[in-house]
Amino acid sequence: MIHTVSFQLMLILILSSQTEGDHKTKQLEITAGHVFPLECKRFLQEDTEVSWSWGQKQNSDEHGVPAGVRVRNQSLWFFPAQPSHSGNYSCNFRRKGRKEETVIIISVANRTCPSVKPSSIPLKKGINQFLNCNLGHISKILNLAADFHVTWMKDCSPLPSKGIMLQFLSVKESDRGEYTCLVNFTHEGNWYTAAQTLTVSVVSDSIPQKPTIVKPNQQETHTVKVGIKYELNCRVFVGTGEDDEPTIPFWLVNGIYSEEIAESIVTGDVNCTSVDNTKFCERKLTILEVQTKFLHIPFMCSVINSKGTSNGTVTLVPASQSELYCGVALLVAYTIVILGLLVFQFFKVDLVLAFRKLSPCLKTQSDGKLYDAYVSYLHGSDQSKCSATAFALDVLPEVLEDHLGYKLFISGRDDLPGAAVPDVIAETVGKSRRLIIILTSQAFTKPTNSATVGLLQEMSAEHVSINNNKTAIDPAVSCPAGTYGLSWGPYEWWMGLYDALVKDGLQVILVQVGAKVDDAQLPESLRYICCTQGVLQWKQDYSTKPDAKFWKQLRYRMPLV
Repeated sequence: MIHTVSFQLMLILILSSQTEGDHKTKQLEITAGHVFPLECKRFLQEDTEVSWSWGQKQNSDEHGVPAGVRVRNQSLWFFPAQPSHSGNYSCNFRRKGRKEETVIIISVANRTCPSVKPSSIPLKKGINQFLNCNLGHISKILNLAADFHVTWMKDCSPLPSKGIMLQFLSVKESDRGEYTCLVNFTHEGNWYTAAQTLTVSVVSDSIPQKPTIVKPNQQETHTVKVGIKYELNCRVFVGTGEDDEPTIPFWLVNGIYSEEIAESIVTGDVNCTSVDNTKFCERKLTILEVQTKFLHIPFMCSVINSKGTSNGTVTLVPASQSELYCGVALLVAYTIVILGLLVFQFFKVDLVLAFRKLSPCLKTQSDGKLYDAYVSYLHGSDQSKCSATAFALDVLPEVLEDHLGYKLFISGRDDLPGAAVPDVIAETVGKSRRLIIILTSQAFTKPTNSATVGLLQEMSAEHVSINNNKTAIDPAVSCPAGTYGLSWGPYEWWMGLYDALVKDGLQVILVQVGAKVDDAQLPESLRYICCTQGVLQWKQDYSTKPDAKFWKQLRYRMPLV
């Protein structure tokens, strides 16, 4: 009784596994506005019953498919395909007692030319050839059509050719590409369009070519350990196309054919393959046990035919010696790189200045700028000389203009009387290659001069608020006790900072005169420049010689003169 029940259960499991069948999924893109027949599976017998269903059952008709789609002779016909037809389509059929289901994910794309098929059609170079449109799903459509005419496109551009066959006269390399045949046909009194895109490749007849050893190269060194098994591979490029001439690579061990050395060496057979109409041959040489006599001697792979010869050589070296050489080489290279970086870091400024001086190809910039730098500093309305004023009006012109030939616009010295100061500042900053801002420890105290406060309030937000935060413009510019209120220093700074940080058109050079400025009092834009470019420190006891360290750093940041 127990055996009978077990047999029945086993029989039920076998039958159920047979009836479950197979489930497959594939994806397909079709073109909107074109007729397309969708096959469930190729080479089905005509009496096979096929049923179709669409994933969006609520929008399906009585046949389980959307409007505009018909079931015809086991296939699903789109008359024509519409974007709303995108979705999952399932076809079910039975074959040899098994139920099979295929889910096809359809995406309908709005494009002129259909997507390209993965396979290409080769045309032979130099002879007349034809490209047939009556392939794939187009053959089904032509069988259905009462009347049709065909036009062609290459790479989605119209061709003058018409007809089911596209002729190529003496195929050329320029004939490669993607060809689309458009079929306009009538069915049941209505005109429809169908299309397919074919990829054309051009192949050549056999052209005599010299064989080339691809591997090993002309001279290779391999690291091996004595006593192990080691394999060498010789790969030869034979040529393209069909060539009946035999090309057999062979191995020479220190000038002796490898077949003549039976001890510890095995020569493999020749194995030739073709990839994309290109022929390669390989032959392996196996050293069963690496011996000291095999070190430092040439293992040469050679190939000879009527078109030429080619050689590639491998030399075996012991692993310990090779590792020592590699270690020493890496250590020396690492040391040289580190020393080079250190030397460049310490002498970067001197190297750049020397290069500018010695290189004949470097010239001054022809960018339409009138000034090499705009100098902005803190000065009183009576022009009394504080430390910043003295540096800006006396020291800078003496070195940069008199000794080095730079052209500066110095606020307070070069201003035109009676001109609208904000307009002059904006125009002059725009005509300068650099903006030199001279900072003092009194630079960022609260302004008390009512005229200055009024000017800051009237500034354009895009010039003032570099950080989109008007509370960031707190700086007043004041000199030590004994001087008067602000002039135009802050507006110049914000104009230059706007060009440097927002428009990326001006480089800012910060020079600190006297005591160090508290970074916490600096606006975020100036703190950013301090972090990225640094601040030059000037003290009254510094030398005014152009070759002094301070002036080298300043010249390094200045443009060519």
